Amino acid sequence: MRFLIAFVAVLGYASAGLIAPLVYGANAGDVQAAAIDATVAAQDTARAIGEGQARAAEAVIQHNTEAVRQVAETNRDLHQNAYWGSVAASQNLVAAAQSQAAAIDGVAAAARAAHLAAPIAPLAPLAYAGYGYGAHGLVAPYGLGLHAW
Repeated sequence: MRFLIAFVAVLGYASAGLIAPLVYGANAGDVQAAAIDATVAAQDTARAIGEGQARAAEAVIQHNTEAVRQVAETNRDLHQNAYWGSVAASQNLVAAAQSQAAAIDGVAAAARAAHLAAPIAPLAPLAYAGYGYGAHGLVAPYGLGLHAW
């Protein structure tokens, strides 16, 4: 029986807490406080949404700025590589031309040295003009080696 009385008391207390605002009505101060609390909560929510949008916009700007920086850096690297590649190609071309000029000079020097080092043919008593009878009485084969100049 005590259990039944305790149960009814707890049930009455709980139901009184739930239906008390309906029975007693709303207090004007409580309503005003609830309205202020709701206004502040709405303002806080609106402020949080605005701050979230501002953070999102700032993140987008930072992302775009970083993307533009990376593109500019990549373009700069490509242009630098192209420039230095063309400089190297020009230097290689100049070096090849200089090598060719040196080779031609070497061939010309060798020809001059061979021409000057060729022995002079001895006097040929039976020489004729086909073998290059020179003005000094010396003969060189096929007219090479001795010239009037």
